[in-house]
Amino acid sequence: MAPTSAAPCSPTLVRAARAALDAHLLADGPVAADAPLAGHRAWMCAVKAAVVVGLAGQAGEGDAAAASRWLSRLEALQVADGLFATGDNLASPPDSAFTITDVAATAAALRRPSATAAAWVAGAAGTALGARLEEVLRRAVPALVVGGVHTPNHRWEVAGALVGAAALLEGPAAVAAVERAQQWLAEGIDIDADGLYSERSPNYAAHVSGPALLLLAERLGRPALRESVHTNLHTVLDLTTPGGTTETVHSRRQDQHDARFPIGPFLTLFARFAPTCDRCRDAAAWALLLPGVDPVDAVLHCLADDDTAAGLALADERAAAATDKQLAAAALGSGERTWGAAHLWRRWGGADWTLVYGGSDVPAAGRVASGLACNPTFLRLARGDVEVASVRLSRDFFGLGPFRATGFSVEGDRIVLSEQLAASYYQPLPVDAHRPDGDYTLEFEGRFASAMAFSQRPRDELRLETQVVVDVSADGVDLEVRTEGPATGHALEIAFANDVRVEGAEPVGPQVDRLAAGPVVVRAGDSALTVTALPGGDSSPAVYSPGEAYEFLEGTDAVGGRRLYVTWSSPGTQRVTLRLR
Repeated sequence: MAPTSAAPCSPTLVRAARAALDAHLLADGPVAADAPLAGHRAWMCAVKAAVVVGLAGQAGEGDAAAASRWLSRLEALQVADGLFATGDNLASPPDSAFTITDVAATAAALRRPSATAAAWVAGAAGTALGARLEEVLRRAVPALVVGGVHTPNHRWEVAGALVGAAALLEGPAAVAAVERAQQWLAEGIDIDADGLYSERSPNYAAHVSGPALLLLAERLGRPALRESVHTNLHTVLDLTTPGGTTETVHSRRQDQHDARFPIGPFLTLFARFAPTCDRCRDAAAWALLLPGVDPVDAVLHCLADDDTAAGLALADERAAAATDKQLAAAALGSGERTWGAAHLWRRWGGADWTLVYGGSDVPAAGRVASGLACNPTFLRLARGDVEVASVRLSRDFFGLGPFRATGFSVEGDRIVLSEQLAASYYQPLPVDAHRPDGDYTLEFEGRFASAMAFSQRPRDELRLETQVVVDVSADGVDLEVRTEGPATGHALEIAFANDVRVEGAEPVGPQVDRLAAGPVVVRAGDSALTVTALPGGDSSPAVYSPGEAYEFLEGTDAVGGRRLYVTWSSPGTQRVTLRLR
Protein backbone atom coordinates (compact mmCIF):
# COMPACT_ATOMS: atom_id res chain seq x y z
CA MET A 1 0.00 0.00 0.00
CA ALA A 2 1.32 3.42 -0.91
CA PRO A 3 2.29 5.61 2.03
CA THR A 4 0.41 8.76 2.83
CA SER A 5 1.73 11.60 0.73
CA ALA A 6 4.15 13.94 2.46
CA ALA A 7 3.33 16.80 0.09
CA PRO A 8 1.18 19.54 1.66
CA CYS A 9 -2.28 19.92 0.26
CA SER A 10 -3.40 23.18 -1.31
CA PRO A 11 -4.57 25.52 1.47
CA THR A 12 -7.39 26.65 -0.81
CA LEU A 13 -8.64 23.09 -1.21
CA VAL A 14 -8.28 22.37 2.52
CA ARG A 15 -10.30 25.48 3.39
CA ALA A 16 -12.97 24.47 0.88
CA ALA A 17 -13.08 20.95 2.36
CA ARG A 18 -13.50 22.45 5.83
CA ALA A 19 -16.36 24.60 4.52
CA ALA A 20 -18.01 21.50 3.03
CA LEU A 21 -17.77 19.73 6.38
CA ASP A 22 -19.16 22.76 8.19
CA ALA A 23 -22.18 22.65 5.89
CA HIS A 24 -22.74 18.99 6.83
CA LEU A 25 -22.38 19.87 10.51
CA LEU A 26 -24.87 22.71 10.24
CA ALA A 27 -27.40 20.30 8.75
CA ASP A 28 -26.21 17.44 10.97
CA GLY A 29 -26.03 15.28 7.88
CA PRO A 30 -25.66 15.37 4.11
CA VAL A 31 -26.43 18.60 2.31
CA ALA A 32 -26.38 17.11 -1.22
CA ALA A 33 -29.80 17.62 -2.78
CA ASP A 34 -29.20 15.60 -5.97
CA ALA A 35 -31.38 12.51 -6.13
CA PRO A 36 -28.52 10.19 -7.21
CA LEU A 37 -26.65 11.19 -4.05
CA ALA A 38 -29.59 10.61 -1.74
CA GLY A 39 -29.32 8.06 1.04
CA HIS A 40 -26.20 5.97 1.56
CA ARG A 41 -23.98 7.85 -0.89
CA ALA A 42 -24.67 11.18 0.78
CA TRP A 43 -24.15 9.86 4.31
CA MET A 44 -20.77 8.43 3.30
CA CYS A 45 -19.83 11.75 1.70
CA ALA A 46 -20.42 13.41 5.07
CA VAL A 47 -18.32 10.80 6.93
CA LYS A 48 -15.56 11.14 4.36
CA ALA A 49 -15.54 14.94 4.79
CA ALA A 50 -15.03 14.65 8.55
CA VAL A 51 -12.17 12.17 8.18
CA VAL A 52 -10.43 14.03 5.35
CA VAL A 53 -10.56 17.38 7.15
CA GLY A 54 -9.14 15.68 10.24
CA LEU A 55 -6.37 14.05 8.21
CA ALA A 56 -5.50 17.49 6.83
CA GLY A 57 -5.11 18.80 10.38
CA GLN A 58 -8.17 21.04 10.33
CA ALA A 59 -10.45 19.21 12.77
CA GLY A 60 -12.93 21.07 14.88
CA GLU A 61 -14.85 20.29 18.03
CA GLY A 62 -17.64 17.86 17.33
CA ASP A 63 -16.18 16.42 14.12
CA ALA A 64 -15.45 13.00 15.64
CA ALA A 65 -18.87 12.63 17.19
CA ALA A 66 -20.56 13.73 14.00
CA ALA A 67 -18.57 11.25 11.90
CA SER A 68 -19.56 8.41 14.24
CA ARG A 69 -23.21 9.50 14.22
CA TRP A 70 -23.32 9.76 10.43
CA LEU A 71 -21.64 6.40 10.02
CA SER A 72 -24.39 4.90 12.18
CA ARG A 73 -26.92 6.19 9.66
CA LEU A 74 -24.93 4.59 6.86
CA GLU A 75 -24.67 1.27 8.73
CA ALA A 76 -28.43 1.28 9.24
CA LEU A 77 -28.94 1.49 5.47
CA GLN A 78 -26.87 -1.62 4.76
CA VAL A 79 -29.27 -4.56 4.46
CA ALA A 80 -28.62 -8.23 5.13
CA ASP A 81 -27.09 -9.00 1.73
CA GLY A 82 -24.53 -6.21 2.12
CA LEU A 83 -26.07 -3.76 -0.36
CA PHE A 84 -27.64 -0.45 0.60
CA ALA A 85 -31.37 0.14 0.81
CA THR A 86 -31.57 3.61 -0.73
CA GLY A 87 -30.57 5.20 -4.00
CA ASP A 88 -32.02 5.79 -7.42
CA ASN A 89 -31.89 2.07 -8.28
CA LEU A 90 -33.22 -0.86 -6.28
CA ALA A 91 -30.99 -3.54 -4.74
CA SER A 92 -28.19 -2.08 -6.81
CA PRO A 93 -24.64 -3.48 -6.73
CA PRO A 94 -23.26 -0.54 -8.78
CA ASP A 95 -25.02 2.11 -6.69
CA SER A 96 -23.66 0.42 -3.58
CA ALA A 97 -20.22 0.31 -5.21
CA PHE A 98 -20.09 4.12 -5.37
CA THR A 99 -20.39 4.20 -1.59
CA ILE A 100 -18.02 1.28 -1.08
CA THR A 101 -15.36 3.08 -3.13
CA ASP A 102 -15.51 5.98 -0.67
CA VAL A 103 -15.66 3.62 2.32
CA ALA A 104 -12.50 1.82 1.17
CA ALA A 105 -10.59 5.03 0.41
CA THR A 106 -11.54 6.57 3.76
CA ALA A 107 -10.72 3.41 5.73
CA ALA A 108 -7.36 3.11 3.95
CA ALA A 109 -6.52 6.72 4.84
CA LEU A 110 -7.39 6.08 8.49
CA ARG A 111 -4.88 3.21 8.55
CA ARG A 112 -2.03 5.57 7.64
CA PRO A 113 -2.75 9.06 9.01
CA SER A 114 -0.37 11.85 8.06
CA ALA A 115 1.92 13.53 10.56
CA THR A 116 -0.36 16.58 10.61
CA ALA A 117 -3.55 14.60 11.29
CA ALA A 118 -5.78 15.75 14.11
CA ALA A 119 -5.63 13.81 17.36
CA TRP A 120 -9.04 12.22 16.99
CA VAL A 121 -8.21 10.82 13.55
CA ALA A 122 -4.81 9.45 14.58
CA GLY A 123 -6.08 8.15 17.91
CA ALA A 124 -8.60 5.70 19.27
CA ALA A 125 -11.63 7.45 17.75
CA GLY A 126 -10.14 7.20 14.26
CA THR A 127 -9.15 3.56 14.80
CA ALA A 128 -12.69 2.70 15.92
CA LEU A 129 -14.22 4.52 12.96
CA GLY A 130 -11.87 2.72 10.58
CA ALA A 131 -12.82 -0.65 12.05
CA ARG A 132 -16.50 0.10 11.49
CA LEU A 133 -15.86 1.16 7.91
CA GLU A 134 -13.93 -2.05 7.26
CA GLU A 135 -16.85 -4.04 8.63
CA VAL A 136 -19.10 -2.28 6.10
CA LEU A 137 -16.67 -3.50 3.42
CA ARG A 138 -16.76 -7.08 4.67
CA ARG A 139 -20.54 -7.15 4.51
CA ALA A 140 -20.66 -5.59 1.04
CA VAL A 141 -17.96 -7.51 -0.84
CA PRO A 142 -19.86 -10.82 -1.25
CA ALA A 143 -22.76 -8.99 -2.94
CA LEU A 144 -20.43 -7.01 -5.20
CA VAL A 145 -18.57 -10.18 -6.17
CA VAL A 146 -21.74 -11.74 -7.59
CA GLY A 147 -23.72 -8.60 -8.48
CA GLY A 148 -24.52 -7.34 -11.97
CA VAL A 149 -24.55 -3.93 -13.66
CA HIS A 150 -26.60 -2.11 -16.27
CA THR A 151 -24.38 0.62 -17.73
CA PRO A 152 -20.84 0.47 -19.17
CA ASN A 153 -19.23 2.62 -16.47
CA HIS A 154 -20.73 0.46 -13.71
CA ARG A 155 -18.26 -2.30 -14.60
CA TRP A 156 -15.32 -0.10 -13.71
CA GLU A 157 -16.94 1.35 -10.60
CA VAL A 158 -17.74 -2.12 -9.23
CA ALA A 159 -14.27 -3.41 -10.16
CA GLY A 160 -12.62 -0.39 -8.53
CA ALA A 161 -14.68 -0.78 -5.36
CA LEU A 162 -13.72 -4.45 -5.18
CA VAL A 163 -9.97 -3.87 -5.47
CA GLY A 164 -10.18 -0.98 -3.02
CA ALA A 165 -11.89 -3.25 -0.51
CA ALA A 166 -9.51 -6.13 -1.23
CA ALA A 167 -6.53 -3.99 -0.24
CA LEU A 168 -7.97 -3.80 3.30
CA LEU A 169 -9.36 -7.30 3.65
CA GLU A 170 -7.63 -10.65 3.90
CA GLY A 171 -8.29 -14.23 2.92
CA PRO A 172 -10.85 -15.61 0.46
CA ALA A 173 -12.92 -12.41 0.38
CA ALA A 174 -9.98 -10.37 -0.92
CA VAL A 175 -9.06 -13.04 -3.46
CA ALA A 176 -12.66 -13.26 -4.74
CA ALA A 177 -12.88 -9.47 -4.98
CA VAL A 178 -9.79 -9.20 -7.15
CA GLU A 179 -10.84 -12.14 -9.34
CA ARG A 180 -14.22 -10.53 -9.97
CA ALA A 181 -12.58 -7.21 -10.84
CA GLN A 182 -10.33 -9.02 -13.31
CA GLN A 183 -13.40 -10.69 -14.83
CA TRP A 184 -14.97 -7.30 -15.55
CA LEU A 185 -11.71 -5.94 -16.95
CA ALA A 186 -11.39 -8.94 -19.27
CA GLU A 187 -14.27 -7.48 -21.30
CA GLY A 188 -11.94 -4.69 -22.48
CA ILE A 189 -12.16 -0.99 -21.75
CA ASP A 190 -14.88 0.78 -23.72
CA ILE A 191 -12.69 3.58 -25.07
CA ASP A 192 -12.31 4.12 -28.82
CA ALA A 193 -9.29 5.19 -30.83
CA ASP A 194 -10.38 8.83 -30.50
CA GLY A 195 -10.32 8.74 -26.70
CA LEU A 196 -14.07 8.63 -26.07
CA TYR A 197 -15.65 6.14 -23.69
CA SER A 198 -18.69 4.40 -25.16
CA GLU A 199 -21.05 6.60 -23.13
CA ARG A 200 -19.30 9.74 -24.50
CA SER A 201 -20.22 11.48 -21.26
CA PRO A 202 -17.95 13.97 -19.49
CA ASN A 203 -20.00 13.49 -16.34
CA TYR A 204 -19.28 9.78 -16.16
CA ALA A 205 -15.71 10.16 -17.43
CA ALA A 206 -14.96 12.61 -14.61
CA HIS A 207 -16.82 10.93 -11.78
CA VAL A 208 -16.72 7.21 -12.60
CA SER A 209 -14.64 5.76 -15.43
CA GLY A 210 -11.55 7.95 -14.97
CA PRO A 211 -11.17 7.56 -11.18
CA ALA A 212 -12.06 3.85 -11.23
CA LEU A 213 -9.63 2.99 -14.01
CA LEU A 214 -6.80 4.86 -12.28
CA LEU A 215 -7.51 2.95 -9.09
CA LEU A 216 -7.51 -0.35 -10.99
CA ALA A 217 -4.28 0.59 -12.78
CA GLU A 218 -2.55 1.25 -9.46
CA ARG A 219 -3.85 -1.71 -7.48
CA LEU A 220 -3.58 -4.30 -10.24
CA GLY A 221 -0.43 -3.06 -11.97
CA ARG A 222 -2.20 -2.27 -15.25
CA PRO A 223 -0.45 0.80 -16.75
CA ALA A 224 -2.52 0.56 -19.96
CA LEU A 225 -5.58 1.56 -17.93
CA ARG A 226 -3.79 4.69 -16.81
CA GLU A 227 -2.95 5.60 -20.39
CA SER A 228 -6.59 5.16 -21.40
CA VAL A 229 -7.55 7.79 -18.84
CA HIS A 230 -4.77 10.11 -20.04
CA THR A 231 -5.94 9.76 -23.64
CA ASN A 232 -9.50 10.61 -22.64
CA LEU A 233 -8.36 13.70 -20.72
CA HIS A 234 -6.74 15.15 -23.83
CA THR A 235 -9.94 14.48 -25.78
CA VAL A 236 -11.88 16.33 -23.06
CA LEU A 237 -9.59 19.33 -23.51
CA ASP A 238 -9.96 19.21 -27.30
CA LEU A 239 -13.71 19.54 -26.72
CA THR A 240 -13.54 22.32 -24.11
CA THR A 241 -14.40 25.98 -24.66
CA PRO A 242 -12.34 28.93 -23.39
CA GLY A 243 -15.08 29.39 -20.80
CA GLY A 244 -14.14 26.08 -19.18
CA THR A 245 -17.11 23.95 -20.26
CA THR A 246 -16.66 20.74 -22.18
CA GLU A 247 -18.81 19.41 -25.00
CA THR A 248 -21.81 17.20 -24.20
CA VAL A 249 -23.87 17.24 -27.42
CA HIS A 250 -22.55 13.79 -28.42
CA SER A 251 -23.13 12.18 -25.00
CA ARG A 252 -25.28 9.08 -24.58
CA ARG A 253 -26.23 10.01 -21.03
CA GLN A 254 -28.27 12.61 -19.19
CA ASP A 255 -25.67 15.35 -19.67
CA GLN A 256 -26.20 15.48 -23.45
CA HIS A 257 -28.57 18.42 -22.96
CA ASP A 258 -26.22 20.25 -20.57
CA ALA A 259 -24.03 22.63 -22.55
CA ARG A 260 -22.39 23.94 -19.39
CA PHE A 261 -20.51 20.94 -17.96
CA PRO A 262 -17.33 22.38 -16.38
CA ILE A 263 -13.94 20.70 -16.26
CA GLY A 264 -13.63 21.33 -12.52
CA PRO A 265 -14.65 17.70 -11.76
CA PHE A 266 -11.62 16.51 -13.75
CA LEU A 267 -9.19 18.23 -11.35
CA THR A 268 -7.67 15.17 -9.66
CA LEU A 269 -7.47 13.29 -12.96
CA PHE A 270 -5.49 16.12 -14.58
CA ALA A 271 -3.38 16.39 -11.43
CA ARG A 272 -2.45 12.70 -11.62
CA PHE A 273 -0.67 13.36 -14.94
CA ALA A 274 0.49 16.92 -14.24
CA PRO A 275 4.02 15.95 -13.09
CA THR A 276 4.84 14.50 -16.52
CA CYS A 277 2.39 16.27 -18.88
CA ASP A 278 2.53 20.05 -19.32
CA ARG A 279 -0.94 20.19 -20.84
CA CYS A 280 -2.49 18.31 -17.90
CA ARG A 281 -0.57 20.60 -15.51
CA ASP A 282 -2.11 23.67 -17.14
CA ALA A 283 -5.52 22.00 -17.20
CA ALA A 284 -5.29 21.13 -13.50
CA ALA A 285 -4.34 24.71 -12.66
CA TRP A 286 -7.29 25.98 -14.69
CA ALA A 287 -9.69 23.42 -13.21
CA LEU A 288 -8.81 24.69 -9.72
CA LEU A 289 -10.51 27.97 -10.67
CA LEU A 290 -13.63 26.45 -12.21
CA PRO A 291 -16.93 25.15 -10.78
CA GLY A 292 -17.43 21.48 -9.99
CA VAL A 293 -14.32 20.79 -7.90
CA ASP A 294 -14.94 18.38 -5.01
CA PRO A 295 -12.46 19.71 -2.44
CA VAL A 296 -12.93 16.80 -0.03
CA ASP A 297 -12.10 14.26 -2.70
CA ALA A 298 -9.18 16.36 -3.95
CA VAL A 299 -7.66 16.59 -0.46
CA LEU A 300 -8.10 12.84 0.04
CA HIS A 301 -6.29 12.17 -3.25
CA CYS A 302 -3.57 14.61 -2.20
CA LEU A 303 -3.08 12.70 1.04
CA ALA A 304 -3.24 9.26 -0.55
CA ASP A 305 -1.20 9.50 -3.73
CA ASP A 306 2.20 11.08 -4.27
CA ASP A 307 1.71 11.70 -7.98
CA THR A 308 -1.64 13.41 -7.49
CA ALA A 309 -0.26 15.42 -4.56
CA ALA A 310 2.67 16.56 -6.68
CA GLY A 311 0.31 17.42 -9.55
CA LEU A 312 -1.98 19.44 -7.29
CA ALA A 313 1.03 21.31 -5.91
CA LEU A 314 2.17 22.14 -9.44
CA ALA A 315 -1.36 23.23 -10.35
CA ASP A 316 -1.59 25.43 -7.28
CA GLU A 317 1.72 27.07 -8.12
CA ARG A 318 0.77 27.54 -11.76
CA ALA A 319 -2.67 28.96 -10.91
CA ALA A 320 -1.06 31.56 -8.64
CA ALA A 321 1.22 32.74 -11.44
CA ALA A 322 -1.24 33.02 -14.34
CA THR A 323 -4.70 34.33 -15.15
CA ASP A 324 -7.57 32.03 -15.99
CA LYS A 325 -7.37 33.17 -19.63
CA GLN A 326 -3.68 32.34 -19.77
CA LEU A 327 -4.32 28.92 -18.25
CA ALA A 328 -7.17 28.28 -20.68
CA ALA A 329 -5.01 29.21 -23.65
CA ALA A 330 -2.18 26.95 -22.48
CA ALA A 331 -4.46 23.99 -21.77
CA LEU A 332 -6.50 24.26 -24.96
CA GLY A 333 -4.02 25.52 -27.55
CA SER A 334 -5.50 25.52 -31.04
CA GLY A 335 -6.30 22.80 -33.51
CA GLU A 336 -8.76 20.85 -35.58
CA ARG A 337 -9.94 17.31 -34.95
CA THR A 338 -12.43 14.74 -36.23
CA TRP A 339 -13.84 12.00 -34.00
CA GLY A 340 -14.84 9.48 -36.65
CA ALA A 341 -16.90 7.04 -34.60
CA ALA A 342 -18.88 9.83 -32.90
CA HIS A 343 -19.29 11.84 -36.16
CA LEU A 344 -17.92 14.92 -34.46
CA TRP A 345 -15.69 17.68 -35.87
CA ARG A 346 -14.21 20.64 -34.05
CA ARG A 347 -11.85 23.52 -34.81
CA TRP A 348 -10.67 25.87 -32.10
CA GLY A 349 -8.24 28.70 -31.45
CA GLY A 350 -8.36 31.62 -29.05
CA ALA A 351 -11.92 32.72 -28.31
CA ASP A 352 -13.32 31.21 -31.53
CA TRP A 353 -14.43 27.64 -32.08
CA THR A 354 -16.80 25.62 -34.25
CA LEU A 355 -18.31 22.19 -33.64
CA VAL A 356 -20.30 20.10 -36.13
CA TYR A 357 -22.06 16.94 -34.99
CA GLY A 358 -23.81 14.20 -36.93
CA GLY A 359 -23.64 11.18 -34.60
CA SER A 360 -27.13 10.71 -33.17
CA ASP A 361 -28.11 7.12 -32.32
CA VAL A 362 -31.80 7.80 -32.97
CA PRO A 363 -31.89 6.97 -36.72
CA ALA A 364 -30.32 3.54 -36.17
CA ALA A 365 -32.37 2.73 -33.07
CA GLY A 366 -35.61 4.12 -34.49
CA ARG A 367 -36.48 5.82 -31.21
CA VAL A 368 -35.29 8.13 -28.47
CA ALA A 369 -34.22 6.33 -25.31
CA SER A 370 -32.09 6.64 -22.22
CA GLY A 371 -28.56 5.58 -23.10
CA LEU A 372 -28.76 6.83 -26.70
CA ALA A 373 -27.25 10.00 -28.14
CA CYS A 374 -30.47 11.84 -28.94
CA ASN A 375 -29.51 15.52 -29.07
CA PRO A 376 -30.48 16.96 -32.51
CA THR A 377 -28.13 19.96 -32.29
CA PHE A 378 -25.79 19.69 -35.27
CA LEU A 379 -23.82 22.94 -35.00
CA ARG A 380 -22.38 25.05 -32.20
CA LEU A 381 -19.91 27.90 -32.51
CA ALA A 382 -18.46 31.01 -30.95
CA ARG A 383 -17.12 34.07 -32.71
CA GLY A 384 -15.90 36.86 -30.52
CA ASP A 385 -18.38 37.43 -27.70
CA VAL A 386 -21.30 35.73 -29.50
CA GLU A 387 -21.84 32.05 -28.76
CA VAL A 388 -24.36 30.00 -30.71
CA ALA A 389 -25.36 27.24 -28.31
CA SER A 390 -27.40 25.20 -30.76
CA VAL A 391 -28.44 25.04 -34.39
CA ARG A 392 -31.25 22.57 -35.16
CA LEU A 393 -33.40 21.88 -38.19
CA SER A 394 -37.05 21.24 -37.41
CA ARG A 395 -39.65 20.25 -40.01
CA ASP A 396 -43.19 18.98 -40.29
CA PHE A 397 -42.74 15.43 -41.57
CA PHE A 398 -45.06 12.85 -39.99
CA GLY A 399 -43.88 13.60 -36.45
CA LEU A 400 -40.48 12.00 -37.07
CA GLY A 401 -38.70 14.84 -35.34
CA PRO A 402 -35.82 17.17 -36.19
CA PHE A 403 -32.93 16.52 -38.54
CA ARG A 404 -30.51 13.91 -37.20
CA ALA A 405 -27.76 13.04 -39.64
CA THR A 406 -27.03 9.51 -40.78
CA GLY A 407 -24.19 10.55 -43.10
CA PHE A 408 -21.10 12.53 -42.07
CA SER A 409 -18.07 13.50 -44.14
CA VAL A 410 -15.29 16.05 -43.78
CA GLU A 411 -13.47 17.66 -46.68
CA GLY A 412 -11.19 20.44 -45.46
CA ASP A 413 -13.36 23.33 -44.30
CA ARG A 414 -16.55 21.61 -45.47
CA ILE A 415 -18.58 19.13 -43.41
CA VAL A 416 -21.49 17.40 -45.09
CA LEU A 417 -24.35 15.89 -43.08
CA SER A 418 -27.11 13.86 -44.70
CA GLU A 419 -30.30 12.07 -43.73
CA GLN A 420 -33.03 10.04 -45.42
CA LEU A 421 -36.46 9.71 -43.81
CA ALA A 422 -39.44 7.71 -44.98
CA ALA A 423 -43.03 7.49 -43.85
CA SER A 424 -45.72 5.24 -45.27
CA TYR A 425 -49.36 5.10 -46.18
CA TYR A 426 -50.64 1.53 -45.99
CA GLN A 427 -52.80 -0.32 -48.51
CA PRO A 428 -55.48 -2.92 -47.75
CA LEU A 429 -54.29 -6.24 -46.41
CA PRO A 430 -53.90 -9.15 -48.81
CA VAL A 431 -56.94 -11.38 -48.76
CA ASP A 432 -55.09 -14.27 -47.13
CA ALA A 433 -54.21 -11.99 -44.18
CA HIS A 434 -57.84 -11.05 -43.44
CA ARG A 435 -59.30 -11.89 -40.04
CA PRO A 436 -63.08 -12.01 -39.71
CA ASP A 437 -62.88 -10.71 -36.15
CA GLY A 438 -60.77 -7.70 -37.24
CA ASP A 439 -58.24 -8.48 -34.50
CA TYR A 440 -54.91 -7.65 -36.14
CA THR A 441 -51.43 -7.59 -34.64
CA LEU A 442 -50.40 -4.52 -32.65
CA GLU A 443 -47.21 -3.22 -34.27
CA PHE A 444 -44.98 -0.16 -34.07
CA GLU A 445 -44.16 1.09 -37.56
CA GLY A 446 -41.64 3.79 -36.74
CA ARG A 447 -44.02 6.65 -36.06
CA PHE A 448 -46.81 5.14 -34.01
CA ALA A 449 -48.34 1.82 -33.01
CA SER A 450 -51.69 0.38 -34.03
CA ALA A 451 -53.45 -2.98 -34.24
CA MET A 452 -53.08 -2.87 -38.03
CA ALA A 453 -50.58 -5.63 -38.90
CA PHE A 454 -48.46 -3.04 -40.71
CA SER A 455 -45.79 -5.54 -41.69
CA GLN A 456 -48.26 -7.52 -43.81
CA ARG A 457 -49.55 -4.56 -45.85
CA PRO A 458 -48.32 -3.07 -49.11
CA ARG A 459 -47.17 0.48 -48.51
CA ASP A 460 -46.68 3.75 -50.35
CA GLU A 461 -43.60 5.56 -49.09
CA LEU A 462 -43.00 9.28 -48.90
CA ARG A 463 -39.34 10.18 -48.58
CA LEU A 464 -37.59 13.29 -47.36
CA GLU A 465 -33.88 13.54 -48.17
CA THR A 466 -31.88 16.28 -46.49
CA GLN A 467 -28.30 17.36 -46.90
CA VAL A 468 -26.74 20.04 -44.71
CA VAL A 469 -23.43 21.46 -45.93
CA VAL A 470 -21.42 23.43 -43.35
CA ASP A 471 -18.62 25.60 -44.73
CA VAL A 472 -16.43 26.91 -41.91
CA SER A 473 -14.39 30.11 -42.17
CA ALA A 474 -12.49 32.29 -39.76
CA ASP A 475 -15.39 34.70 -39.33
CA GLY A 476 -18.28 32.24 -39.24
CA VAL A 477 -20.10 29.52 -41.15
CA ASP A 478 -22.17 29.16 -44.31
CA LEU A 479 -24.99 26.65 -44.23
CA GLU A 480 -26.65 25.14 -47.27
CA VAL A 481 -29.71 22.97 -46.62
CA ARG A 482 -30.81 20.91 -49.61
CA THR A 483 -34.06 18.96 -49.47
CA GLU A 484 -35.86 16.57 -51.80
CA GLY A 485 -39.35 15.38 -51.01
CA PRO A 486 -42.84 16.71 -50.37
CA ALA A 487 -43.60 20.36 -49.77
CA THR A 488 -43.51 20.97 -46.04
CA GLY A 489 -42.43 23.64 -43.60
CA HIS A 490 -38.88 23.81 -42.29
CA ALA A 491 -37.50 25.89 -39.43
CA LEU A 492 -33.80 26.36 -38.73
CA GLU A 493 -33.47 27.24 -35.05
CA ILE A 494 -30.41 29.26 -33.94
CA ALA A 495 -30.18 29.43 -30.15
CA PHE A 496 -27.77 31.73 -28.33
CA ALA A 497 -25.86 30.85 -25.18
CA ASN A 498 -25.42 34.33 -23.74
CA ASP A 499 -27.38 37.54 -23.40
CA VAL A 500 -27.66 38.97 -26.88
CA ARG A 501 -29.40 41.85 -28.62
CA VAL A 502 -31.18 40.93 -31.83
CA GLU A 503 -31.67 43.66 -34.44
CA GLY A 504 -33.71 43.50 -37.66
CA ALA A 505 -35.76 40.39 -36.81
CA GLU A 506 -39.51 39.89 -36.49
CA PRO A 507 -40.56 39.02 -32.90
CA VAL A 508 -42.83 35.96 -32.84
CA GLY A 509 -42.85 35.12 -29.12
CA PRO A 510 -41.01 35.58 -25.81
CA GLN A 511 -37.28 35.56 -26.68
CA VAL A 512 -38.17 34.19 -30.12
CA ASP A 513 -37.52 36.03 -33.40
CA ARG A 514 -37.81 35.21 -37.08
CA LEU A 515 -35.53 36.34 -39.87
CA ALA A 516 -37.77 38.17 -42.31
CA ALA A 517 -36.65 39.99 -45.45
CA GLY A 518 -33.23 41.38 -44.55
CA PRO A 519 -30.22 40.35 -42.49
CA VAL A 520 -30.35 40.10 -38.69
CA VAL A 521 -27.56 41.39 -36.46
CA VAL A 522 -26.94 39.63 -33.14
CA ARG A 523 -24.81 41.58 -30.66
CA ALA A 524 -23.03 40.49 -27.48
CA GLY A 525 -20.28 42.45 -25.77
CA ASP A 526 -18.11 44.03 -28.45
CA SER A 527 -19.09 41.51 -31.15
CA ALA A 528 -21.82 41.39 -33.78
CA LEU A 529 -22.87 38.31 -35.75
CA THR A 530 -24.81 38.89 -38.96
CA VAL A 531 -27.32 36.24 -40.02
CA THR A 532 -28.55 36.25 -43.60
CA ALA A 533 -30.77 33.90 -45.59
CA LEU A 534 -31.18 33.29 -49.30
CA PRO A 535 -33.93 33.11 -50.26
CA GLY A 536 -35.50 35.16 -47.48
CA GLY A 537 -37.61 33.34 -44.94
CA ASP A 538 -41.27 32.50 -45.59
CA SER A 539 -44.26 32.20 -43.26
CA SER A 540 -43.75 28.57 -42.24
CA PRO A 541 -44.17 28.13 -38.46
CA ALA A 542 -41.20 29.48 -36.49
CA VAL A 543 -41.27 26.67 -33.95
CA TYR A 544 -39.20 23.73 -32.91
CA SER A 545 -40.97 20.36 -32.99
CA PRO A 546 -39.28 17.53 -31.05
CA GLY A 547 -41.34 14.88 -32.83
CA GLU A 548 -44.04 12.46 -31.81
CA ALA A 549 -41.66 10.47 -29.59
CA TYR A 550 -41.78 13.38 -27.14
CA GLU A 551 -45.02 15.11 -28.02
CA PHE A 552 -47.41 12.24 -27.38
CA LEU A 553 -46.19 12.41 -23.75
CA GLU A 554 -46.44 16.22 -23.78
CA GLY A 555 -42.66 16.31 -23.43
CA THR A 556 -39.89 18.11 -25.30
CA ASP A 557 -36.13 18.33 -25.70
CA ALA A 558 -36.31 21.96 -26.79
CA VAL A 559 -33.64 24.44 -25.76
CA GLY A 560 -34.52 27.70 -24.05
CA GLY A 561 -33.06 31.17 -24.17
CA ARG A 562 -32.96 33.58 -27.07
CA ARG A 563 -33.73 31.92 -30.40
CA LEU A 564 -33.78 33.09 -34.01
CA TYR A 565 -35.63 31.13 -36.71
CA VAL A 566 -35.18 30.97 -40.45
CA THR A 567 -38.23 29.35 -42.08
CA TRP A 568 -38.93 27.99 -45.57
CA SER A 569 -40.68 25.15 -47.38
CA SER A 570 -39.12 22.12 -49.04
CA PRO A 571 -38.10 20.98 -51.59
CA GLY A 572 -35.19 23.13 -52.71
CA THR A 573 -32.06 24.79 -51.34
CA GLN A 574 -31.87 27.25 -48.47
CA ARG A 575 -28.69 29.13 -47.62
CA VAL A 576 -28.02 30.69 -44.22
CA THR A 577 -24.85 32.57 -43.30
CA LEU A 578 -23.58 33.44 -39.83
CA ARG A 579 -20.68 35.88 -40.01
CA LEU A 580 -18.83 38.03 -37.49
CA ARG A 581 -19.00 41.69 -38.54
